[in-house]
Amino acid sequence: MEITRARRFVASLVTGAVVALGGAAVVPQSSAAGTPEVAAAVMAGVDRVVILGGKTYLTGKSPESAGKAGAPATVAWSKVSGPGTVTFADAHAPVTTAAFSAVGDYLLKLAADKEPVSQSSTLMVRVIAPPPETRLEPVEPLIHTINSRFWNGRVKAQIVNWIPHCINKLNDPKLKEGGIHFFIAAANKLAGKPPGEPPGPVAVDAWTYNVLESICLALMIDPQGDAEIVAARKAMLATLDDWIPKILAAQEPDGYLQTTFTLSGRERWSPEHRSDHEGYVAGYFLDAAVVHYLMTDKKDARLYNAAKKLADCWYNNLGPAPKKPWYDGHQAMEMALLRFGRLVSQTEGAGKGDKYIALAKFLLDCRRDGQELDQSHLPVIRQYEAVGHAVRATYSYAAMAGVAMETGDVDYQSAVTSVWNNLVHRKYYVTGGIGTGESPEGFGPDYSLPQQSYCEACASCGEMFFQHQMHMMCQDAKYADLYEESLYNAVLGSIDLEGKNFYYRNLLNSKWARYPWHACPCCVGNISRTLLMLPTWMYGKSADSIYVNLFIGSTVTVRNVAGTDVGMVQVTDYPWSDKVSITVNPAVAKTFSIRIRVPNRSVSDLYAGTPEADGITAIAVNGSTITPPMEKGYAVIARNWQTGDKIDVVLPMKIQRVKGIDKIAATRGRVALRYGPLIYNVERLDQDLENVLSPQSSLSTEWRGDFLDGVMVINGTWVNGSKLLAIPHYARENRPLDTSKDRSVVRSAVWLKDQ
Repeated sequence: MEITRARRFVASLVTGAVVALGGAAVVPQSSAAGTPEVAAAVMAGVDRVVILGGKTYLTGKSPESAGKAGAPATVAWSKVSGPGTVTFADAHAPVTTAAFSAVGDYLLKLAADKEPVSQSSTLMVRVIAPPPETRLEPVEPLIHTINSRFWNGRVKAQIVNWIPHCINKLNDPKLKEGGIHFFIAAANKLAGKPPGEPPGPVAVDAWTYNVLESICLALMIDPQGDAEIVAARKAMLATLDDWIPKILAAQEPDGYLQTTFTLSGRERWSPEHRSDHEGYVAGYFLDAAVVHYLMTDKKDARLYNAAKKLADCWYNNLGPAPKKPWYDGHQAMEMALLRFGRLVSQTEGAGKGDKYIALAKFLLDCRRDGQELDQSHLPVIRQYEAVGHAVRATYSYAAMAGVAMETGDVDYQSAVTSVWNNLVHRKYYVTGGIGTGESPEGFGPDYSLPQQSYCEACASCGEMFFQHQMHMMCQDAKYADLYEESLYNAVLGSIDLEGKNFYYRNLLNSKWARYPWHACPCCVGNISRTLLMLPTWMYGKSADSIYVNLFIGSTVTVRNVAGTDVGMVQVTDYPWSDKVSITVNPAVAKTFSIRIRVPNRSVSDLYAGTPEADGITAIAVNGSTITPPMEKGYAVIARNWQTGDKIDVVLPMKIQRVKGIDKIAATRGRVALRYGPLIYNVERLDQDLENVLSPQSSLSTEWRGDFLDGVMVINGTWVNGSKLLAIPHYARENRPLDTSKDRSVVRSAVWLKDQ
């Protein structure tokens, strides 16, 4: 239950003759002339979550002046309702902290009295138990095989078409948005030669690093003899041989690496240059270096060593005095330092990477006294709602979750859980996309989810990163439910079926076709690296458990569970089919748990689907039906596993009608269709988009192997008797409609009229 639901339940407990307006209430008192005077509203703050044993930071606002001049205002915090006691550090200060004695939902009130006006405002606090003390470990991609009717085509399109397209663009010496020529120019300058190139845009290196990482991920996928994939891999290996020396030649002697700064000579880590993407670019280099090192089975350390030199450069210059404080206007370094620090500790010995994790926390802790755009408006431990630029936000929140895991910092745990709650239950699209564009490339107010969405492709990737980090911290299946939703709809829907065109901005009501490039090509490699990181999304692990999060036909090795490596083989036609077969192949027979996600299609309180399609219909081990215990959204099967042990799962795959809650104005009187994890879409090519779908209209699925690379369509009838044809959202806009450039015409839509 979203905390706002509890708020509605207890709102009647607020005493006094008040007029409530969005959590604030004013009690007018008669002035000397008998006319009520209205003061500036008291604001208690945003609803939030706090971890039991921690505290929440209250930043209330009271009127600076009201009523009789010179009369001081009396301010007081109090508990209206809740299961335990609330201890305020200073109940008579608008800015204070509160601690709670028990889990549950609390309603707090901030009252301000200043004659002739009394005002109050409330906020909800949900107190929850702490997350587990130990976190899950990510399953980093290694050599693996994809055997899936759904995913084989999507993966091949990336390897054969999209990544080579990006490589060709970045190899073009005339490409002003970025490319390898900027590394050559920076290397020339460092070598005392004419650079032959002016400085590029500030984020110019980032696209190259993302594509380099995508290449490495593609090289970890077994081509299974496919001649086109084999040829593409050969070309990608040649690209690595060409690019890596050129990139390394652009690294400065002390480890700094950013071609725009090298070519321009501008000051590093300057407050004036917060918008110049130093951390954004550096973080992407660390990520690429991690994946390259893993792809070579840690045998080629060129990028790893360069990344360590870069991270050391940052660590040697940024930090507590006598080093300098700093933060970047676009987060990415924080996430990457956490990932890199873990790899260093795994590679070089426990604790060896801790300084990089400490630097990630320091960079986050420096965020304050800035703006919502880049989440620097408040210290991160006092941020309780999703605001600002959606990509920067999700990168920041993913890093906060990572720090919370690594340090056990309760303030971090409370803040990131609050932000998650606000994002998922107030600012989340049914497709798993985020960002309305009402702020620059960012979030709008609560429940404002217009169909002319922004939903930048990079924000969808960031949403997956954030949910994945929350999953590792909390070990709850709901986070995997959400990143599955984002993967199948928002991220996959950003690129066409051929892998030749993409969307930067993803509207729920599409008005134009995809395109091959963008003036800001930040999404081109981000989409690829996210889509090709399937083993990481599919599995998680602890010392004694494997978490099965996604159902994809594949063969993946999960290393070091209960002291052995475990081969996991999935055979499934999901999301087209309801059956999943998982064969468990430990190198040595061992006792551990397999935890299988029990799908929940309604994690977000913003939407409800009927009929219900949550849960697992049946589950069997080696042919015998079992009823395993459920823990945090997982069916837990603990046994001594031997090679060839087989789990069979049946999922409830049904067509669902999805409705948004009444608070979302954009979805009132409308319905969306869903099948499994897939949101569906109707296109103007097939029907009039102004048609009405009756709630009583019969709907059915049909497999069409010759249509849109093979899809399960939904057939039905509109109220006027004409045929309804719905296709998966990811497959929209893959057929030419016309040559019109009129962006006022809706070509495809998610939300259909049902009234």
